[in-house]
This record gives sequence, C-alpha cells and structure tokens, in this order.
Amino acid sequence: MKSSIFNLIFTVFLLWLTIQIQSNYEEYLAYCFVLTIGILHGANDIALIGLVTSSNKVKHKYLLLYVGLIVLTTVTFIMFPLLALLIFIGFSCYHFGEQHFYNYVKKSSLRSKLLFFSYGTLIFGLLFYLNSEGTSIIIEELTGLRFIGNHYLYFLFFGIVATIISVYLNFKNFKSGLDYFQEFFLILLFATIFKLASLLWAFAIYFVVWHSIPSLKDQVGALYGSLNKSSFSKYLKSSLLNWIISLVGLFVVYLISTYIKVSFITLFFAFLAAITIPHVIVMFHLNKK
Repeated sequence: MKSSIFNLIFTVFLLWLTIQIQSNYEEYLAYCFVLTIGILHGANDIALIGLVTSSNKVKHKYLLLYVGLIVLTTVTFIMFPLLALLIFIGFSCYHFGEQHFYNYVKKSSLRSKLLFFSYGTLIFGLLFYLNSEGTSIIIEELTGLRFIGNHYLYFLFFGIVATIISVYLNFKNFKSGLDYFQEFFLILLFATIFKLASLLWAFAIYFVVWHSIPSLKDQVGALYGSLNKSSFSKYLKSSLLNWIISLVGLFVVYLISTYIKVSFITLFFAFLAAITIPHVIVMFHLNKK
C-alpha cells in the first residue's frame, strides 16, 4: 500500500512537471526513464530463468528459447511488421495488466488472465487514442498502414468493456487490499497524463512508474528474499552486463535509424518489442511459481 501511494504521488508530480516543461524536454526525460529503470527491470531475466527452472539442462533450453525469441521478433518486424506489432501489443497488454493486478488476485485462473489482458488493453487504448497522431505516425513507419482516431477509439472501447466484465467476474477472487476507488482514480489520472503528454513521455511515465518499479521490487524479493539496499545492490551487479548490452544494442538501432532515414522513436519501440516478448514469458513463469 505504501508503494502504491508513493507511485501515486510521484505520478501527480510528473503530471505537474508535464504542464511546466516543453515537449523536447519530455522526450529527453522519457529516454532517460526508459534507458535506466525501464530497461533495467528486464535486464536480469537470466537470473530469473535460473529461479524458475529445475535443472541446468532446462535452464539452457530456456536461454536458447529466450535468445531465439529476440531473433524471431526482430526478423518478424522486418518481414511481417504488422503481425509483429500486433503480437507485441498483445503481449504488452497482458504483461502490464499482470504486473498491476496479480498481487491482488487470490488465485490465477482464466478469469484473472482475462482481467490482466483487459486492463492492459484499456491502458494502451487510452495511450493510443489520446495520442492518436503520434501513434499513427509510428505505425505507418513500421507497417505502411495509416490508422485514424476512430480505430483507437474502438480499441479503447473494447478495453473498457472487457475490463468492466473481467472485474465483475473476478469480484470474489480479489483480495481485500484492492481499493476500487483508487483504481478508478488512477484511470482518470492516466487519461489526463496521456492527453497532456507526448506519446513517448506518456508511455515512459506509465512504463516506469507503474510497471518497471513494481516489477523491480518483485524481482529483487524473488531473487534475494527481501527488499533492501544490499539485495538491490546484488540485483544491479547481476544485471549490469545485460543492461550494458541492451544500451549498446539501442545505440546500434540509433545508427540504423540515421542510415535508413526512419525516425529513431519508431525503431525504439521495435527494439522494446524485441526484448519485451521473451521478458513477458519469463515473468509469466515467475509469477506462476
């Protein structure tokens, strides 16, 4: 509960900051957020794979699958960009909803998984619809297809209806700590931020504050048994190499964007997709365990 209150206060501060600063500064802050905490929260997947596997043989299979998924996602974005984009959005919707709600459900079931996916769809629907112009530019550069505001409105409407239905289905499956009023207030707060902020900054605020930071805490607790300065230091040391590799990879993406004359933000989201899908699978098995 204390963590949730901190995230809420921090989000309100970022909303105030969004009103005060210019859009170019929003972009700098967004990249800073994502390149530090955002990427860091997925940089220790190898250690997490060791936690969810029963033997070195199984661990090696997971590692091969992990690397294979990154390569496969990259190739799919090159050959079938629309399919890759849809897969990325689908995985991300579930992953965002899972991180937000899995501590509040008594047991995992098809109903809870529907809740996870529905809530993530609601979040992305708000983000896409309230930043429809920026979203359309990125999708067009990736796929060659041009979407308009009504397409995102249908997506958002589906997310709203599906979330209401899944909340109703999970009503008895929720733990007593879930604050329904706070959840509703958060949706309104996210909508306000997404409306006022640029696409990248709006994404970064939710991705870092409401996804990456809570995920980091869960991972540190799972790996080291407690959340303190010592355990967080161990997490940083363990993930440092993968974090650096990710930053180098992103720098290569930047060089490619200047060479093929595609905006960096477009390839930036494609890069996030390539490293997100295997991370989602790792976290799914960690939460299941």
